[in-house]
Amino acid sequence: MIIPSKIPRTAEGISVKALLDLVPQSLIDELAEQLFVDKWVRKLKGDYFFKLILFSILSSERLSLRVMEDNFEDPLFRVLAPALEVDEVTFAGIRARLMNVNSIFFKKLYEAVYKRCQELYGGKVLEGYHIKRYDSTMIATFSHLLEGMKVGNTKKGKTQVKLTAEFDDDFLIRMEFYKDQAHLSEETALKEVIEKVPNDSKSIRVFDKGLKSRQTFECFENNDIIFVGRVGENVRYELVRPYLPDDQEQDNEEIDFVQDSVVRLYKSGHDNLTEKEFRLIQFHLKKEGKMIFFVTNVWDISAATIAAIYKQRWDIEVLFRFMKQEMNLTHFVCNDSNAIQVMLHITMIASMLVLIYKKKNNIKSYKKAKIQFFKELVYSILLEALDDTDKMQRLKANLRKFTQNE
Repeated sequence: MIIPSKIPRTAEGISVKALLDLVPQSLIDELAEQLFVDKWVRKLKGDYFFKLILFSILSSERLSLRVMEDNFEDPLFRVLAPALEVDEVTFAGIRARLMNVNSIFFKKLYEAVYKRCQELYGGKVLEGYHIKRYDSTMIATFSHLLEGMKVGNTKKGKTQVKLTAEFDDDFLIRMEFYKDQAHLSEETALKEVIEKVPNDSKSIRVFDKGLKSRQTFECFENNDIIFVGRVGENVRYELVRPYLPDDQEQDNEEIDFVQDSVVRLYKSGHDNLTEKEFRLIQFHLKKEGKMIFFVTNVWDISAATIAAIYKQRWDIEVLFRFMKQEMNLTHFVCNDSNAIQVMLHITMIASMLVLIYKKKNNIKSYKKAKIQFFKELVYSILLEALDDTDKMQRLKANLRKFTQNE
């Protein structure tokens, strides 16, 4: 007999049930009715389809349409979605539903969960600011159903699509899906995602050298978007004046402070300077033995804190690794644009729930957090069935059917 490991809980620990309450049944039913999700649909109603995909993402290491087909017959899933009346759903039916269901339904669910997570669990700040990290990741496509971007050597006809993300407060995730060649450039994709979110004077946008257009920097400044970005060692600028507030310790064991200056940046050519002034901060990386430059329009915090803020940009790389290794974001179960939008929004919901669970319960490993989240979900379903005679009878009937004992 396998004894389940005890889930560690801090004083502020949180249960899976509390997290699933962020997606209340009343909201699901209301949106399904508003958006006519189930009109002319006999199988895979919107409610059960959402729960099937969420259940499959959380339970599977390698998600596929076949896995979802199997999960539909899982007795535990039948308790989670008790109103199911259809005896059989095939992988082809799941694929067709993914391609044709109204993806706005899942987008609205995601937006509601994001807002509630932000209200209940948000608040991590540094020097009074939220830190929003931005980056992109590429995913290969293998189907004529989806056009993608041509990247590098394309002799074999392989294409990729891009997911450009914003990561805030260690668990709030936004992602945009791009498949057109114009968005291959980070200058286009990152700028678009940053500008798409309503401006917030208490949020610092952090990005790497993929976004370096001086024109974009000026655009951000004109629109009161505060940011920290990195530029190359060959950055050209005109010094306006030194900028170094008194009594600030700049060096640490990793970096030596070099300069903190107010500058105007060269765009192109010899006389084309930005109209706006920016802050250019330079450090020497001791271990690598090279210089690193930051450009920012944040004026009220120290250069050392700016470096610490940029260092947090690495968190989004960790997010991508988590979502690819644990949340099945290495591939698409169906290479159709509508299907990808559906899967992406549900994957973001599942990821946010697991990340909050990890943080609040002080779990160190992402993999362990996902495993324990699903374990607790399963045990909660079983406990609910034990306390309800009708559910227990239904579970027994489904178990007998599943094990071919009836």
